[in-house]
Amino acid sequence: MKLVDVHAHLTFERFEEDLEEVIERARKGGFKIIIASGVGKKSNREVLKLSKKYSDIIKASFGIYPVDAVAEMLTEAKDDVTRDLEIFNVEEELEWIKKNKEECVAIGEVGLDYKMVLPEEARKKQKEIFRKVIDLAKLIKKPLVIHSRNAESDVLEILKEENFKNADLHCFSGNKNLIKKGVGQGLYFSIPAVITRLEHFKMLVEIVPLTQILTETDAPYLSAELGKRSEPIDVKHTIREIAKIKKLSEEEVSEQIYQNAKNLLKI
Repeated sequence: MKLVDVHAHLTFERFEEDLEEVIERARKGGFKIIIASGVGKKSNREVLKLSKKYSDIIKASFGIYPVDAVAEMLTEAKDDVTRDLEIFNVEEELEWIKKNKEECVAIGEVGLDYKMVLPEEARKKQKEIFRKVIDLAKLIKKPLVIHSRNAESDVLEILKEENFKNADLHCFSGNKNLIKKGVGQGLYFSIPAVITRLEHFKMLVEIVPLTQILTETDAPYLSAELGKRSEPIDVKHTIREIAKIKKLSEEEVSEQIYQNAKNLLKI
Protein backbone atom coordinates (compact mmCIF):
# COMPACT_ATOMS: atom_id res chain seq x y z
CA MET A 1 0.00 0.00 0.00
CA LYS A 2 1.02 3.62 -0.58
CA LEU A 3 0.58 5.32 2.77
CA VAL A 4 0.42 9.02 3.62
CA ASP A 5 0.50 10.97 6.89
CA VAL A 6 -0.26 14.60 6.09
CA HIS A 7 0.12 15.87 9.65
CA ALA A 8 2.58 14.65 12.30
CA HIS A 9 4.66 16.39 14.96
CA LEU A 10 7.82 14.33 14.79
CA THR A 11 9.94 17.06 16.38
CA PHE A 12 8.03 16.89 19.68
CA GLU A 13 9.74 15.50 22.79
CA ARG A 14 7.98 12.13 22.74
CA PHE A 15 10.04 11.17 19.67
CA GLU A 16 13.45 12.14 21.05
CA GLU A 17 14.37 8.61 22.07
CA ASP A 18 13.43 6.60 18.97
CA LEU A 19 12.75 8.80 15.95
CA GLU A 20 15.00 6.70 13.71
CA GLU A 21 12.98 3.59 14.56
CA VAL A 22 9.69 5.42 14.00
CA ILE A 23 10.78 6.52 10.53
CA GLU A 24 12.14 3.08 9.66
CA ARG A 25 8.82 1.47 10.64
CA ALA A 26 7.10 3.92 8.32
CA ARG A 27 9.47 3.12 5.45
CA LYS A 28 8.96 -0.62 5.86
CA GLY A 29 5.22 -0.10 6.18
CA GLY A 30 4.90 1.43 2.72
CA PHE A 31 4.91 5.15 3.42
CA LYS A 32 5.42 7.52 0.51
CA ILE A 33 4.80 10.85 2.25
CA ILE A 34 5.00 12.05 5.86
CA ILE A 35 4.37 15.74 6.45
CA ALA A 36 6.25 16.97 9.52
CA SER A 37 4.29 19.98 10.73
CA GLY A 38 5.68 23.01 12.49
CA VAL A 39 3.73 25.11 14.97
CA GLY A 40 6.02 28.13 15.34
CA LYS A 41 9.49 29.60 14.91
CA LYS A 42 11.43 26.83 16.70
CA SER A 43 9.59 23.83 15.29
CA ASN A 44 9.51 25.24 11.75
CA ARG A 45 13.27 25.15 11.67
CA GLU A 46 13.28 21.69 13.23
CA VAL A 47 10.94 20.24 10.61
CA LEU A 48 13.06 21.83 7.91
CA LYS A 49 16.12 19.98 9.24
CA LEU A 50 14.11 16.77 9.48
CA SER A 51 12.92 17.05 5.89
CA LYS A 52 16.50 17.48 4.68
CA LYS A 53 17.80 14.55 6.74
CA TYR A 54 15.01 12.17 5.64
CA SER A 55 14.25 13.69 2.25
CA ASP A 56 13.08 10.35 0.79
CA ILE A 57 10.00 10.25 2.99
CA ILE A 58 9.56 13.44 5.07
CA LYS A 59 8.35 16.79 3.74
CA ALA A 60 8.05 20.00 5.77
CA SER A 61 5.02 22.09 6.54
CA PHE A 62 5.70 25.43 8.24
CA GLY A 63 3.05 26.50 10.72
CA ILE A 64 1.85 29.23 13.03
CA TYR A 65 -0.29 27.54 15.67
CA PRO A 66 -3.27 29.81 16.37
CA VAL A 67 -2.85 29.92 20.14
CA ASP A 68 0.90 30.52 19.86
CA ALA A 69 0.12 33.34 17.44
CA VAL A 70 -1.62 35.26 20.25
CA ALA A 71 0.36 33.85 23.19
CA GLU A 72 1.61 37.26 24.27
CA MET A 73 -2.04 38.31 24.81
CA LEU A 74 -2.75 35.41 27.19
CA THR A 75 -2.15 35.39 30.94
CA GLU A 76 -1.29 31.68 31.00
CA ALA A 77 0.67 30.50 27.98
CA LYS A 78 -0.31 26.82 28.12
CA ASP A 79 -2.07 24.67 25.53
CA ASP A 80 -4.11 22.36 27.75
CA VAL A 81 -1.44 20.39 29.63
CA THR A 82 0.57 19.23 26.63
CA ARG A 83 3.21 21.88 26.00
CA ASP A 84 4.31 25.44 26.64
CA LEU A 85 3.34 27.95 24.01
CA GLU A 86 5.97 29.89 22.11
CA ILE A 87 5.91 33.65 21.78
CA PHE A 88 7.39 34.88 18.50
CA ASN A 89 6.95 37.67 15.97
CA VAL A 90 4.24 36.44 13.59
CA GLU A 91 5.05 38.95 10.84
CA GLU A 92 8.69 37.92 10.83
CA GLU A 93 7.73 34.25 10.73
CA LEU A 94 5.41 34.79 7.78
CA GLU A 95 8.30 36.48 5.98
CA TRP A 96 10.58 33.54 6.85
CA ILE A 97 8.05 31.10 5.41
CA LYS A 98 7.85 33.20 2.26
CA LYS A 99 11.64 33.18 1.89
CA ASN A 100 11.77 29.41 2.45
CA LYS A 101 8.77 28.52 0.30
CA GLU A 102 10.77 26.05 -1.80
CA GLU A 103 11.58 24.04 1.33
CA CYS A 104 7.97 23.25 2.28
CA VAL A 105 5.01 21.54 0.64
CA ALA A 106 2.35 23.28 2.76
CA ILE A 107 1.70 25.95 5.38
CA GLY A 108 0.42 24.45 8.61
CA GLU A 109 -0.66 23.96 11.03
CA VAL A 110 -2.53 27.23 11.05
CA GLY A 111 -6.08 28.35 11.70
CA LEU A 112 -8.27 29.20 14.69
CA ASP A 113 -8.58 27.76 18.19
CA TYR A 114 -11.34 28.75 20.61
CA LYS A 115 -10.95 25.89 23.11
CA MET A 116 -9.07 28.09 25.53
CA VAL A 117 -10.97 30.96 27.10
CA LEU A 118 -9.67 33.80 24.96
CA PRO A 119 -10.21 37.55 25.30
CA GLU A 120 -12.27 38.90 22.41
CA GLU A 121 -9.22 40.79 21.16
CA ALA A 122 -7.27 37.53 20.97
CA ARG A 123 -9.99 35.89 18.85
CA LYS A 124 -10.02 38.90 16.58
CA LYS A 125 -6.22 38.75 16.28
CA GLN A 126 -6.35 35.03 15.42
CA LYS A 127 -8.74 35.79 12.56
CA GLU A 128 -6.52 38.60 11.28
CA ILE A 129 -3.48 36.32 11.30
CA PHE A 130 -5.42 33.50 9.62
CA ARG A 131 -6.36 35.84 6.77
CA LYS A 132 -2.72 36.90 6.43
CA VAL A 133 -1.71 33.24 6.24
CA ILE A 134 -4.28 32.65 3.50
CA ASP A 135 -2.88 35.64 1.59
CA LEU A 136 0.60 34.16 1.89
CA ALA A 137 -0.62 30.73 0.73
CA LYS A 138 -2.13 32.35 -2.37
CA LEU A 139 1.08 34.28 -3.03
CA ILE A 140 3.47 31.32 -2.75
CA LYS A 141 0.93 28.79 -4.09
CA LYS A 142 0.95 26.41 -1.14
CA PRO A 143 -1.94 24.48 0.43
CA LEU A 144 -2.93 24.96 4.06
CA VAL A 145 -3.19 22.37 6.83
CA ILE A 146 -5.83 23.88 9.08
CA HIS A 147 -6.46 23.59 12.80
CA SER A 148 -10.05 24.54 13.69
CA ARG A 149 -10.65 23.43 17.28
CA ASN A 150 -14.01 24.77 18.51
CA ALA A 151 -13.83 27.27 15.63
CA GLU A 152 -14.99 25.19 12.66
CA SER A 153 -17.74 27.54 11.54
CA ASP A 154 -15.49 30.62 11.51
CA VAL A 155 -12.75 28.72 9.64
CA LEU A 156 -15.16 27.66 6.90
CA GLU A 157 -16.63 31.13 6.65
CA ILE A 158 -13.24 32.81 6.30
CA LEU A 159 -12.11 30.28 3.68
CA LYS A 160 -15.31 30.95 1.74
CA GLU A 161 -14.88 34.73 1.98
CA GLU A 162 -11.28 34.43 0.82
CA ASN A 163 -12.28 31.98 -1.95
CA PHE A 164 -9.60 29.55 -0.79
CA LYS A 165 -10.10 25.82 -1.43
CA ASN A 166 -6.59 24.40 -1.46
CA ALA A 167 -6.70 23.22 2.14
CA ASP A 168 -6.89 20.23 4.45
CA LEU A 169 -9.09 20.43 7.53
CA HIS A 170 -6.97 18.56 10.06
CA CYS A 171 -8.91 16.59 12.72
CA PHE A 172 -12.17 18.37 11.86
CA SER A 173 -14.67 18.09 14.72
CA GLY A 174 -17.55 20.10 13.29
CA ASN A 175 -21.10 18.74 13.07
CA LYS A 176 -22.74 17.12 10.03
CA ASN A 177 -23.87 20.42 8.53
CA LEU A 178 -20.38 21.89 8.79
CA ILE A 179 -18.84 18.75 7.32
CA LYS A 180 -21.20 18.98 4.36
CA LYS A 181 -20.38 22.68 4.01
CA GLY A 182 -16.66 21.87 3.90
CA VAL A 183 -17.29 19.19 1.27
CA GLY A 184 -19.24 21.70 -0.80
CA GLN A 185 -16.37 24.16 -0.57
CA GLY A 186 -14.06 21.54 -2.08
CA LEU A 187 -11.88 21.10 1.01
CA TYR A 188 -10.02 17.97 2.12
CA PHE A 189 -10.47 16.27 5.49
CA SER A 190 -7.61 14.33 7.10
CA ILE A 191 -8.63 11.45 9.36
CA PRO A 192 -6.55 10.47 12.42
CA ALA A 193 -6.06 6.95 13.79
CA VAL A 194 -8.37 7.80 16.69
CA ILE A 195 -11.18 6.91 14.25
CA THR A 196 -10.90 3.42 15.77
CA ARG A 197 -12.48 4.72 18.99
CA LEU A 198 -14.34 7.90 18.05
CA GLU A 199 -17.67 7.64 16.22
CA HIS A 200 -17.39 11.23 15.02
CA PHE A 201 -14.66 10.38 12.52
CA LYS A 202 -16.54 7.32 11.29
CA MET A 203 -19.52 9.58 10.63
CA LEU A 204 -17.25 12.07 8.87
CA VAL A 205 -15.89 9.36 6.57
CA GLU A 206 -19.44 8.30 5.70
CA ILE A 207 -20.26 11.85 4.58
CA VAL A 208 -17.05 12.92 2.83
CA PRO A 209 -16.30 11.51 -0.66
CA LEU A 210 -13.14 9.41 -0.75
CA THR A 211 -11.69 11.90 -3.26
CA GLN A 212 -11.63 14.51 -0.45
CA ILE A 213 -10.18 12.31 2.31
CA LEU A 214 -6.60 12.23 3.55
CA THR A 215 -4.92 10.36 6.41
CA GLU A 216 -3.01 11.86 9.31
CA THR A 217 -1.88 10.93 12.81
CA ASP A 218 -1.26 14.25 14.58
CA ALA A 219 1.50 12.16 16.16
CA PRO A 220 2.16 11.83 19.05
CA TYR A 221 -1.55 12.52 19.71
CA LEU A 222 -4.90 10.97 18.68
CA SER A 223 -3.72 7.37 18.83
CA ALA A 224 -5.74 4.33 17.76
CA GLU A 225 -5.40 2.93 21.26
CA LEU A 226 -6.07 4.99 24.40
CA GLY A 227 -2.90 5.87 26.29
CA LYS A 228 -0.50 5.01 23.47
CA ARG A 229 1.72 7.36 21.52
CA SER A 230 0.64 7.79 17.92
CA GLU A 231 3.14 7.52 15.07
CA PRO A 232 2.87 7.47 11.24
CA ILE A 233 2.54 3.68 10.94
CA ASP A 234 -0.82 4.03 12.75
CA VAL A 235 -2.28 5.29 9.47
CA LYS A 236 -2.87 1.60 8.72
CA HIS A 237 -5.63 1.60 11.35
CA THR A 238 -7.27 4.55 9.61
CA ILE A 239 -7.07 2.93 6.17
CA ARG A 240 -8.69 -0.21 7.57
CA GLU A 241 -11.59 1.75 9.08
CA ILE A 242 -12.15 3.84 5.95
CA ALA A 243 -12.16 0.67 3.82
CA LYS A 244 -14.86 -0.86 6.03
CA ILE A 245 -17.03 2.25 5.89
CA LYS A 246 -16.62 2.83 2.14
CA LYS A 247 -16.91 -0.92 1.38
CA LEU A 248 -13.69 -0.92 -0.60
CA SER A 249 -10.40 -2.77 -0.31
CA GLU A 250 -7.61 -1.25 1.75
CA GLU A 251 -5.50 -1.05 -1.41
CA GLU A 252 -8.18 0.98 -3.23
CA VAL A 253 -8.49 3.35 -0.30
CA SER A 254 -4.75 3.86 0.16
CA GLU A 255 -4.22 4.44 -3.57
CA GLN A 256 -6.95 7.11 -3.74
CA ILE A 257 -5.68 8.87 -0.62
CA TYR A 258 -2.16 8.85 -2.04
CA GLN A 259 -3.48 10.49 -5.21
CA ASN A 260 -5.43 13.01 -3.11
CA ALA A 261 -2.24 13.95 -1.25
CA LYS A 262 -0.34 14.39 -4.49
CA ASN A 263 -3.14 16.60 -5.83
CA LEU A 264 -3.22 18.79 -2.74
CA LEU A 265 0.52 19.04 -2.20
CA LYS A 266 1.48 19.22 -5.88
CA ILE A 267 4.13 16.52 -5.52
